[in-house]
Amino acid sequence: MKFGNPLKILCVIIFIAFISCFSSLFIGSAGCAASVDASPAEEWSKSYGGPYGDGVWSLAKASDGGYVLTGYTSMLGQGSDLWLFKVDGSGNAVWQKILGGSGEDAGYYVREVSDDGYVVTGSTASLGIGEERLWLLKMDKNGSLQWSRVFGGFVSSSGDGGWSLDESGDGGYIVTGYTQSFGSGKKDLWLLKTDGDGELQWEKAFGGREDDVGMSVVRTGDGGYVAAGRTASFGKGGDDIWLLKTDSQGTEEWNKTFGGKSDDAAFQVIETDGGLAVVGRTESGIRDKRIILIKTDPAGQKLWDRTYQGSSGTSLQRTSDGGFIIAGRLDSEKTGRDALLIKTDSDGREQWSLPISAEGDGIGTFALEIADGAYVFAGIANPSRSEAEDAWLRKYGAARPEGEAEANFGNETVKGTILQGSPQTTPQGSLLGSLQDSLQGSSDAAENVQNLTGSRENLSKFEKIFKDELQ
Repeated sequence: MKFGNPLKILCVIIFIAFISCFSSLFIGSAGCAASVDASPAEEWSKSYGGPYGDGVWSLAKASDGGYVLTGYTSMLGQGSDLWLFKVDGSGNAVWQKILGGSGEDAGYYVREVSDDGYVVTGSTASLGIGEERLWLLKMDKNGSLQWSRVFGGFVSSSGDGGWSLDESGDGGYIVTGYTQSFGSGKKDLWLLKTDGDGELQWEKAFGGREDDVGMSVVRTGDGGYVAAGRTASFGKGGDDIWLLKTDSQGTEEWNKTFGGKSDDAAFQVIETDGGLAVVGRTESGIRDKRIILIKTDPAGQKLWDRTYQGSSGTSLQRTSDGGFIIAGRLDSEKTGRDALLIKTDSDGREQWSLPISAEGDGIGTFALEIADGAYVFAGIANPSRSEAEDAWLRKYGAARPEGEAEANFGNETVKGTILQGSPQTTPQGSLLGSLQDSLQGSSDAAENVQNLTGSRENLSKFEKIFKDELQ
């Protein structure tokens, strides 16, 4: 057998190797990135709650290295109540506050503010006459209530709520959500500006004849505000992603819509170097890639968009390397509903995607980078009971070994009282009584709610508030 000229054979081998490397760089770059950028490893997992419906919608890092979370709980047996609790850097509970009455009450967003206290926005159906109202509360760093404000219809509310807030730069706060008590349509995007004591300075409603909702707001470098959400009054059809920019007084400067003929919605907007970034959900593209990240310039002109395998992206934050971390969820016929954590580079290119499985359904609601390559992740999960859910908090650290792709649910569950050997505060009685007691300092009394039962609410209850955006 003749093998030919060895020099020619060597040249052919080198040429084939070159072509293979070239192809891997330019054709298979996404696959290469996935192998280089390993997903992080779980360090610990905690769940919190009582026997029935409890969940967390928002997470903030505290200046002392701990975390504060807000959401809802049924531990007091009065439907759902607004739930605010603090944990240390290892996820061990420090204190909790439960505020609510006979109606449905929930916290949707929490932020640590400049005095190391916390401001929470959400909705309450326990104060006033009519349906839900927007609720804004201020707590000090120890969880004592400093003030509480409710906004909505004058005598009765047709349905108003707050989804997000930011500090306004002058000691006050900017809040966005939705209102059916004011404006020109069914729901309108609602923007409210308060002073440092929560007293209203101005409010504006934006929208058309259909539903329009603000899901996130951020103060921009020029002193104005950008709200993100969804609009059915404008755009190409169905719900579209909506960005709305105002000046410091709430006067509209521009608004932009993004989407197709199907439903699209934004859940969080952040300011980035040279523009804005917004994450949400799209049904206008590829069926299994419904998480969308859009980058715009400061005037709202789209620079690029990326879609990722998953069903909804609910949280967006910058990372120390200039990229983004996204929390959301992934639905599949095989595993059901799983929480999801996605890391991208600064141009939105996916570096890794980590499905996070529970025994039952789970969703990711918020994620933060707490150090270079370390993350905390919050969500809601049904650990074993079909008619209940728990608040869920995880920490991830160093990169996972290559090939280990999925995290499993929980290694520690704290049921009933969320405090392990620490004083727990749970205001008693009606909502008004709870607020009064908190202001008088009596909320420091220890209380055990181990045996209290709540209403049998499940994950679908609060998904209805999102009007299919989490579906």
